[in-house]
Amino acid sequence: MKVTDMQIIRMLVAIILIFMVPFSMAEVFVSPVLNTEPIRQDYVVAAGRYIGVPLPGKGGLNDSYRITINANNAIYKDITAYLVDATNLRLFEQGYQYRGIGYQRAMAPFVIQGGTNTAEPHFLILDNRFAGFIAKKLHLNIEASLGLDEANRQVLEKAFIGAYDGLKQNLIFPDFNIRVEPCGQVNAYSESFGSGDIHYCTEMISHTFNNQNKGAFTFILLHEVGHSLLGLWGIPGNNNEDIADEFATYIMMSGGPSGYAMLDQSLDFWKNRDSAAEAMNMLKSGDRHSLSIQRIRNIRENIQRGTSFINRWNKLIYPHSTTEALRKIIQSPKHGDDVGLAQNILEQRNKLATLN
Repeated sequence: MKVTDMQIIRMLVAIILIFMVPFSMAEVFVSPVLNTEPIRQDYVVAAGRYIGVPLPGKGGLNDSYRITINANNAIYKDITAYLVDATNLRLFEQGYQYRGIGYQRAMAPFVIQGGTNTAEPHFLILDNRFAGFIAKKLHLNIEASLGLDEANRQVLEKAFIGAYDGLKQNLIFPDFNIRVEPCGQVNAYSESFGSGDIHYCTEMISHTFNNQNKGAFTFILLHEVGHSLLGLWGIPGNNNEDIADEFATYIMMSGGPSGYAMLDQSLDFWKNRDSAAEAMNMLKSGDRHSLSIQRIRNIRENIQRGTSFINRWNKLIYPHSTTEALRKIIQSPKHGDDVGLAQNILEQRNKLATLN
């Protein structure tokens, strides 16, 4: 399943339901260009045949691509390859002259880069009709930059603002900004020792949605929020990845059955990760994240601890909660709420207010 603009929007609009009330002072920037995660695919193009490979996107005018083509053949590595729009694919298939970006009988590896500047779906033609006997075994690495029109960009922006406003409704913290933009990698990160700004890479949005895992998308967002808030509050461990995982787990568990369901769904995302490759990356780059199998274990253990885990985090979070949020806990307690702790914190605030 390839990510599309409207799919991303529907996903983020769902997230807005978790937190909502508008009074944000933060800047939320959403790039007009959404880069997808790299797509790696293998194709065998038989002698005398061709393949039309559909490319990500629904056909935005500004969609562009960088496609690296490698051949696994021992000797014959030539292939005709062109990036075309739907109209020119039909012309090619009907035997007419067509237009595109590419090469005739190019020797792999090579790169095709650019766009057609047409508002049509895009395709990559892999043409081996010149070959009499040799099939071409090709490996493609497809990177897409998909244009986002202003109306949909604003919808995305409002969704993130809504999520941020929900945080401000419930927690007290200095404002930080959120940037949704291409990063060149599948990632999200927080400036946890400085401004607290969060960068949510469009490649990560693409990756989580191509895995059809809204729970993972939400968990990753809350993980970065954990880094930011702990840093802004001056709490040690703000740069610890396991503690940020605990924060995200706490927030989702506090959401009751729906939060638990999304948290459980997020575990499927970590199951699909290559822990051996993660271990090698950890040794090479010093990545601070636990291996995915370890993250699954930690999250499951905290889920099993249930309210005892939530209560431990309540002690850290409640002192930073808004007075209105604490009053709601007392008046209408929900799953994991600690009414006594909320009352004590409100009483302390009232005493301080009286002294002042």
